[in-house]
Formats: sequence, structure tokens, C-alpha cells
Amino acid sequence: MANLYFVLQRRKGYGKSKGLSSILVGTLDSVFDTKPPPYRILHQTPTSEVYYLISCSLTYSEIEKDWEWIERNLCETLNSFDSEEEVTEFVCCKIQSVIANIVPNNQGAEDEDTKSFRTVTFKFHRLFNMPQDEKLVNYYSCSYWKGRMPRQGWLYLSVNHLCFYAYILGRETKLVVRWSDVTELDKTSSLVFPDSIRIATREKQHHFSMFLHKSETFTLMTQLTNLAMKQLINDKGGFNEDKDLLNKLSKNVPKKSSFLKRDLDARAHSEAYRLLFRLPASEKLDGSTDATLWTPYNKRHVWGRMFLSQNYLCFESRVKGLVSVVIPLREVCLVEKAENQASNPAVDKSVLLTTCRKTSFLFAQIQDREFVVDKISELLSRTRAPSLVSADSVSSRSSSSGSSNFSQCEEVTTETTWSPQPPLMTLFKLSCSPECSTSQEAREKLWELHFVEYGRGVTMYRTTEVARLLLQGVPDRLRREVWPAFSGAVNEMATNPGLYRALVDQALGKACTANDEIERDLHRSLPEHPAFQCDIGISALRRVLSAYAYRNPQIGYCQAMNIVASVLLIYSSEEEAFWQLATLCESLLPDYYNTRVVGALVDQGVLDDLTSEHLPHLHARLDELGMIRMISLSWFLTIFLSVMPYESAVNIIDCFFYDGARVIFQVALTVLEFNQEKLLSCREEGEGMQLLSDYLEGVYNEENPYSSRSKDGEQMKKSISVQKLLYEAYSKYGMLSAGAIERLRLKYRLRVVQQLEDGVGRNVVRSIVGDGYFSLEQLQDLLVLVREELLSQRRVNSERYDPTQPPYEAYKVDYELFQLLFVGLSPWGKGTQAENLAARLFRLMDRNCDGLLNFRELAAALGMTCTADMTQRLKLLYTLHLPPLLSSAEIESPTRSENGTEVATDAADFFNSMEQSVSSLESVAPPIEENYLMRDPDDRSYAYSREQSWEVRSMGSLRSMVESRDSRLDLKSVPKMDQPHFIMLWKTIYDLFQAQPEDQETFHAIATIGTLLLQLGDVGKRFYLEREESADSLLAAAAAHSAGLRPDTPSSTDQQSPDRNGNPGVGLDPHWSITVEQFLATVLTGQPIAEFFSHNTSLSEGITRLRGRRFNRLNSLSDTSFTKMGNGNKGT
Repeated sequence: MANLYFVLQRRKGYGKSKGLSSILVGTLDSVFDTKPPPYRILHQTPTSEVYYLISCSLTYSEIEKDWEWIERNLCETLNSFDSEEEVTEFVCCKIQSVIANIVPNNQGAEDEDTKSFRTVTFKFHRLFNMPQDEKLVNYYSCSYWKGRMPRQGWLYLSVNHLCFYAYILGRETKLVVRWSDVTELDKTSSLVFPDSIRIATREKQHHFSMFLHKSETFTLMTQLTNLAMKQLINDKGGFNEDKDLLNKLSKNVPKKSSFLKRDLDARAHSEAYRLLFRLPASEKLDGSTDATLWTPYNKRHVWGRMFLSQNYLCFESRVKGLVSVVIPLREVCLVEKAENQASNPAVDKSVLLTTCRKTSFLFAQIQDREFVVDKISELLSRTRAPSLVSADSVSSRSSSSGSSNFSQCEEVTTETTWSPQPPLMTLFKLSCSPECSTSQEAREKLWELHFVEYGRGVTMYRTTEVARLLLQGVPDRLRREVWPAFSGAVNEMATNPGLYRALVDQALGKACTANDEIERDLHRSLPEHPAFQCDIGISALRRVLSAYAYRNPQIGYCQAMNIVASVLLIYSSEEEAFWQLATLCESLLPDYYNTRVVGALVDQGVLDDLTSEHLPHLHARLDELGMIRMISLSWFLTIFLSVMPYESAVNIIDCFFYDGARVIFQVALTVLEFNQEKLLSCREEGEGMQLLSDYLEGVYNEENPYSSRSKDGEQMKKSISVQKLLYEAYSKYGMLSAGAIERLRLKYRLRVVQQLEDGVGRNVVRSIVGDGYFSLEQLQDLLVLVREELLSQRRVNSERYDPTQPPYEAYKVDYELFQLLFVGLSPWGKGTQAENLAARLFRLMDRNCDGLLNFRELAAALGMTCTADMTQRLKLLYTLHLPPLLSSAEIESPTRSENGTEVATDAADFFNSMEQSVSSLESVAPPIEENYLMRDPDDRSYAYSREQSWEVRSMGSLRSMVESRDSRLDLKSVPKMDQPHFIMLWKTIYDLFQAQPEDQETFHAIATIGTLLLQLGDVGKRFYLEREESADSLLAAAAAHSAGLRPDTPSSTDQQSPDRNGNPGVGLDPHWSITVEQFLATVLTGQPIAEFFSHNTSLSEGITRLRGRRFNRLNSLSDTSFTKMGNGNKGT
């Protein structure tokens, strides 16, 4: 296609051409990612040899629209120019103005992603029909094994999906996998799939190979899968980019094509940094550089790496465990560049930091010292002194941070005056032998000498010497100092002064599920210690647990937290115990204490893997007995506190706060190894469980040899000292690293989360399959679709699911999602009235008026329109057109078309006998009570204010009638329908058949039955008029009195009298009415209508179509931000 100034071209390999050259061109474009847009429009004047690219497109239909726009807006104008130069100048200026008009929509994109990456992102959205908010992270060339044949193409990794596309010899291959559906992810190498990455879902396995950057690809896949699993665990919405990276002062950072890739890499580095130095979860790594640290205790310069974040400067030596330092910037009072010394080149390019405690740290050999000093100064300028937190600020913060078990709490009268307790060991001193006292004093002296030489508190030089001291145990008196410093709790406590007291003041005034659970467990927390045999210890424990449940509603309270907190209270003050519990739950053992104890279940899998690697024979035997997943849950949740005497287990906690979760695995493997021979000879699981239980209860502390527990009045047999157990654990399994454990955790997190999701799904389906609307398979398909939509649309549950509630409460949909499902799956969702029907049905099924439907209510709403028997469907349709579901305002308010004219009803054409009255009616207004459907589900004041209202009582009656399947139900209790509501009902029926193939017999039946029902209403009217007038007077007086009591009822001199049901009068004739029996009996005489309402709709087919529309349809290019010159000015 061409004219004097423009030519439209098509690239070989596209369109209808199927020649060999076309197939080869298309294949090469796909394999080498040189695939340009197949259609383009060029500008060239007759005497010029220079071409200008005007427009390009992936589809012929869109390039054709561009061509039409050019002919309509440019060609006639170009004929008026005198020279070709003027023509070209005008065309270029016109196109540049089009580009300028669309640039504001993409401002800032150049800072985030490169131009080439934006082009690939556009292609990704086009190929896989992804929404614009689906962010592409990176893409890689690879082969996808489809059967036994590899397909060379491109792998696209986005925040929520893995996608693959290949075009080989005229055949396309597309694959879309949601990260939340992945059950296994690993590297494999076999004869069939050499050196590949395997991704498994519930349905299928996928293999990818021939990567140029296999390690980078696998790492990114791991990150994205991990994000998806954590989202499933915590229900915290979607992924949000860290825009602070755009303004970050950085140097020597390689430029990445994708901003999201840079963001994810930064997150991974920050997570490893926090794990290494026990820092708060909000800390983000700013950068790192090589440097040396002067260690005054041995007067040496140690090479390592210096790390900087918003609030900390840290150092880790190159030699693992040699020395590390954590310096909070809040304690730094001076940073200066030290002078170089010719006699000592080791201190060249050095920086000296001085803390408020007059401790100095000398870092040297910093490659770019000026930049580092500027960076530290920048961070110091942002560091503010922590301010006290008030109870009011805590209350507002908690109310805005989401719901929890406290969301329905009621205020109760409590004692507002309380005092935090010191370490309970100072109030309840246990008897101690002289040998024990002497040993404690000797170790205290060793620790004090260590503090003098290496420093104390959080800024201590952490070396192998402190590890040796920890193996012997921290002295009781020093645990309140050492535990917070090593765990990182001291950092949280220092930055949140006053928060604990404010939390307690808020939490103790609540009567709720979390506090009820805490009360039940208080007296089961370390009952052998005298502190918890009286109110002092119990009250302190209650305050700590309630405050934490209030602070972190995602976790709330979980059994086992009480045991850990009680031990913390013995050795630490109340506030210190609170912050140590918070650090343990949120950083050291993440996801351990949520409602499904996901973290502990994941670590069970990790222990299973480690046992099979280090103790293969024992693992095989434990697997036969089914013990491996039974023995360790309490070990992990309570850090051995519930299975061995706490005087012994605290030594394990000493090492745990210093070395993290790997200590638990080291001790667990050692316990299994020491009992290997006996376990191999066990004949049943009970015998093995008792063996391990007796062994752990016999673990004693060398300082307190009588610390082993008694059983039935007899002292338990001693098994091993905790000091020896820890020494052997470090000797045999000290090679376990935090990084290796994290990699194993990812592997098992996939399995555990998916197994839990499958379990919840099975429980949900089993709980409602008895309702009889859908089969088990159909309900499973619907649940999967709902879960996908909740994840893809980043919907966050307003409430944390309470396991005490029925399973179907785990998944809830709002009106927006319900409307999408109703229109896509229900046969009633195909006409122009679909939105109105969806709104009324949603309101009818929303029992508690919270703006959400649980899964059972959703299945019932869809089932009553898809598979219910004909009578129940007709009763539902009848009910949806009764007040209060169909209000008078909807009938009286006309719907307007796009040009502003009122839309008249089509149903009037069929009512010959009532033509004049029906033609004056107009179609229904937008969905009822928009504020109700779109309001915040957390706004419970709305539901409470309506609790006793007429609408709620009436709605309950209508709901019961609709859901009843008893054909012998007394239908006389169902309200009668007046004429205006009937007209709306019949227009809806007409609209339902508009989406069906045209059939004159059907429309004739609709007209005939509608006329017959109008006549029946007239008969009832004549009968009603003959009744005594006293009943009318009574009803009118009652309605007038009711209207006077309702402040929202408009007073009008011409207000209609109520109908015979007591509903507000709305129009044509207050005495015309039909009953539900008349409606059912009459409608069933029309064969086409009866067949429509008795036909069962396949839910699975509808779900397949809905998914197909999401992934297969093509959006118009005008919906994208791709810079396409000819497309950007279509509206001008």
C-alpha cells in the first residue's frame, strides 16, 4: 500500500505468506530476539532517497488504522506545500508533536529502565496479554523442552509469572506459569534434560536449558518464587518497588537494564546483611566496600568488608568468624579522615569513628575514602534521636495497620496502674549449691575480662573468643545484657523508647480472641518455677504476650510463645523480654508463630534433608517409622525449652541468639546421632518417641547437676550435659551455614506452603460440597480461580483468618470480584441488566453486611443461577425484584445513554394491553447502594446501625425463602409484588433472552405470559377493592407512622401510600399485585422460558473461557504506552 509520500510495508515471515523464506525469517527473528515490528509506515518524497519511519505495529489491523489516520489528517494538507522539503519538515514536526503529547505519561521511565528493556516489556505484555501493572523483571534466552524436543526462545520473568515464547518454523510455543503455583524449583542434569532448570506445578513439570546465565536466572527464579510464597503465607498484598533506589547516592554499581532487577538484587543483599548482623527487618543495605579494621585486642589490621545501611555501620572479616562489629549510627558522635603515615602504610586512606561512649573504630585501606565519608555523613544527617511513643499514637498506628484478633475487641475495665518487673530471677531466687555459686562467679569474671578487652554491648568486637565463652554458657546475671546485644533486640528497644508501655496500656483494655487464648495458657507456662506460681510472674507474662499480639496482628498469639516468653522474663526485664520475643518471632524464626506455624513446618523439612545427608541409615529408619516429621516440631517452636529442663535449654538459647537458627539444627542432628543405635532397633514410632523424650529430659547443666526433671516423683536418668551436647554439635556440624539453611528453607517452603494451601482448599470444598450446587471438581476449579484473582489483583484480606471459623471463611470476595465472576460464569450475567442483578444478588447473599462474600456465599450465589432447580431460580429472580433489593429510587430514576438521552424499555413492546403505562417506564438505574458495595469492609458501624432495621429483617426473610429447596414451603409468607416492580422483573427476563439466539417463539411466550400476569394482577386488584376499607386505613396509618420515625424518608405532599405488603408506595397502582405462586405457575406454562431456567450451566467451561479471555485476547495498542508515532495522535 503506497501513495505519493507514504508507503506501508510488511516484513517477510508475517501475514499470509507461508513460503520457506518467510518461515526462516520469522524463526531467526524469534531465536535471536531481533524480531522487529512486522508492519511499518515510511515517509519519502518522490525525489529523495531518505526514508523516515512514521509508524510500526505488530498487527495489520492497527497499522491499517494508522494508515487511515495519515490519509485523513496529513495527505490533503501535504498537497498544498510548494516544495518537498516543506512536506518533509511538516511531517516530521507533526509526528514530533504526537510524541511530545505522550511523553508525560512516561516521565521517569528513562531513569528506571533502559529504552531497549521498555521495548521488551511492551512485547511481553503483548505476547502474553499481561496487565500493565505486571512488571517484567528480566528476560533470558533459553530452550524449553516440549516433549523430547527443545524449543529455542525467550524466557520472561515478571513479578507474578514465568512466561516463555518461541517461534520455530512457523509454529508458536507459549507458556505462562504463575509463581504462586510452583511446587518445586531446582537445577537438574540428566541424559534427557542436560544441565537444566526444572519447575514443577501441581499439573506438570517444565524443563529449561541452554542458558547463557544459568546461575543468575536460577537465583532470580528463586527470589520471585520466595516472594510468592511469602505473599501466600502473610497475605500482604503485592510487590512494591523501592523507589528510593532512584535517588540513592551510589558509586561503582553496574547499570542494570531493569530497575526491578536492581531492586530485587538490593533486597537479596539487604536480607543477607540483616541475617548476618541480626539487624531489624526494616534495615536496607546502602552499600559495602573492602577495608581493614584495627583490632586493639591483638593490635592488627584485619581485612574484611565494611557495610553501610540507614542506621548501622558493620564489619565482617574475610576469614569467617575472625571478627565482626556492629556500630549503630545513633551512637556515633564523630567521623573523621585520619592522616596518612609514611611510616605505617597500613593506615592509609583511613576513617576514624568515635562513639558516644568514647570508643574508637579505625577503618583503613578504603579505596574511595572521600565517597565513603560523604556517605556516612549523609546517613548520620538522617539519623534522629528516638522519641518516646505515646499510647494514642500506638492506638492510631494499630487501627491503620490492619485487622487482627483485636479487630473485634471490646473495651473492658482493667487496672491502669502497673509497674514493669525486673528479671524474675532477682525476685524469686532459687537455691544454689556452693559449687554452682563458685562456678557462676568464676565465669562472670571471665566475661568481665572479655568485656574489658573486646568491649561490651552491641559494639563489642565479636570474635572466636566469645564463641568459646558461649559454649560454657552465659552467667545468669549477664544474660539480660548479652541476649539483647547478640539477638539485635537492643536495637529495636533503643529506637522505640516507651512503645512497650504504650502497647500494654492499649492491649490490656481489650477482651478478644488473642487475650482469651493467652489467659488459657498463662498457668501452663513454666509451672515448675515459683515466679509463675503467683500473680507477679503471671501478670508480667500476660502483659508481654498481650502487647506483642497487639503490636503484630499478623502473628497475634501462638502456643509456644508463652514458654519462650516465660524463660525470657526470668533472665531479662519485662521490656527487654518483650523486644527479645519480637526479634525472635520476626527475624530469628520468621513465620514460626503464625496460625499455621509455616516456619516450623519448613524447618522440619530442612531437618529431614540434613538427616538424609548426614545420617542416611537413621533417616531411612525414621522414615519407615513415620517419625521424622513428628519429633521436631516442639524442638523448633520452643527452642528445646519444652522438652528439656529450662536450666539446660537456656545454654542452647545463649548460642541461638549469637549464631541464629543453625544452632537448632546442629543440636537436633547431634541428638539423633547420639541415639542412632537405639533408634535403629525401635520397632514402632511410640518407642522411638519415648526414647528421645527420655533422653532430652535427662539433659542436665554441669553447674546445676540436679536440674534434670523428675517424673512421677523419681529423678530422671541423666543422659548428657548441655555443655557437652553443644560442644559436640559445634564440632560435628559446625559446617552448617546460615546461607545453606536458607537455600533449603526455600526448597521446603514451596512444598509446605502449597501443601497447606491444598489442605485449606480441600477443607473449603468439603465444607460446602454438601450444599449440592456444584460437584467437587467444579468447586475446586472455582476456588483456584478465586485464589488466582485475589493474588493477581493484589487484594488483601481485611481480616486475618481465624482457624476457629468455618473453612469457607478463609476466602472472601468483594463486589468488584463478584461482579467479574458473575458476568463471566452465570447465564444471568450476559445481558445489559447484569450489573444490576449482580449488585442485588451480592447484597442479598451478604449476611453480615461487611461488603464481602465468603466462599460458601459465593458458591451459593452462582449455584442458584447456574445449577439450581427451576423453581428455586425463578424464586430468586422474583426475590431480586422485591423491596428492599429493588428500591423505589431505582424504578423512578431513568438510565441515560452515552449521548444523554433516556433509554426506554424494550419490554413494553410485548405488553399490548398495557402499552401506554409501560412505555412511560424507563430502565433501571446503576447498581443499588453504591456506597454499600464500595465501602471499606472494616467499617462495621454501618452493619451495626442497620442491625435492627426493616431492610435487614426483610432481607433475612427473603434470603431464607430463596435458599429453601422445599417445594412444600408456605409461599404465602412471601411478599406480593406490585406493578412497578413486576414491570422491572419482566424487563429483566426479556434482557436475559436478548443474549440468546433469536427465536420468535421465545419472545412470543415472554409477551403472552407477561400479559397474562398483568391480567392476573388486575383480577387481584378488583378483588382487593371489594374488601373492607378499614384494612387500607390501618395500613396507611402504619406506613405514615413508620415514615415519621425514619429520618431518611423524604416528606412529600404527594407521597404514595404503601402497597398491601407494607412497602413504600412507588407508583402506578398501589392495589395491583401478584403472588409468587401466580408468578411460578404462569411462567412454567411457557416452554422456552422453562427450558432456559432449567438448563444447567457448566461452571468448569465458564472458568476455562474466563481464563482464556485473560491470557489469549489481544488488547489494542492504544491501551499501551509504546511509542508508536502514528498511533499516539488518534484522538486529535
